[in-house]
Amino acid sequence: MPYFKYNEKKVFYSIEGAGEPLLLIHGNSVSSKMFSPVLEYYSSSFRVILIDLPGHGKSARLYSFPKDFWYENAIAVHELLKHLGLPPVNVIGTSGGALIALNLLLEHPESVKALIADSFEGTESVASFADNVHMLRAEDKKKLFMKLYWFRNHGLDWRRVVDNDSEAIYAHHMEIKKFFHRDLSEIKKPLLLTGSLEDEFLKDIIVDLYADLKETIKRCRSHYFYTGGHPAMITSGEEFAKVAADFFKFSE
Repeated sequence: MPYFKYNEKKVFYSIEGAGEPLLLIHGNSVSSKMFSPVLEYYSSSFRVILIDLPGHGKSARLYSFPKDFWYENAIAVHELLKHLGLPPVNVIGTSGGALIALNLLLEHPESVKALIADSFEGTESVASFADNVHMLRAEDKKKLFMKLYWFRNHGLDWRRVVDNDSEAIYAHHMEIKKFFHRDLSEIKKPLLLTGSLEDEFLKDIIVDLYADLKETIKRCRSHYFYTGGHPAMITSGEEFAKVAADFFKFSE
């Protein structure tokens, strides 16, 4: 299995398919396994690069996750791109992975060709989730389908990963709140914001949120899916992949 070293820890990655490179960045509490239901839609046309963020999936475990989780993981992702020696790549980040992808674009724009940021909550942590993340995760741990989902992503020690993630989300909200170190107006590369109008976490805010972001970011547009849940990339799988392919094609 391929790994690279980041902060003296082994980080897992894999490559599927052939063609133009496309990096997929997974969300919080999961791993690159989250893309399994939709991977074939991308690997048939792209050289898909998958990463298990440090401490997730098949990557070496961490004692704790950094408070500035989404910024720090953008640096880790950039190290993978350097390790692979790739030219600027297309990127899709979904849910928490969208925040990582946007940080990657802000900190290392030379590494990104075009970006899709899917199903994310904006520029700052949302109190209704972050303040209650431990309680919400405790409830989720009682649900069989969530136990199986997390087990599939991480293995037997999935609780350790989920707890580390919950702690990072809470600590970030209490001490940092902002997801980005730079202003989003600095983004010059093509950016597509995507999400479902039925997203159980974002449906009441997503349209206004993305409208505000489009006012700030120059080369930015949005696309909404009328059905599906969170995140749109998974719940609207094939339709999302077609939108993504068109976006990357016409962003050249």
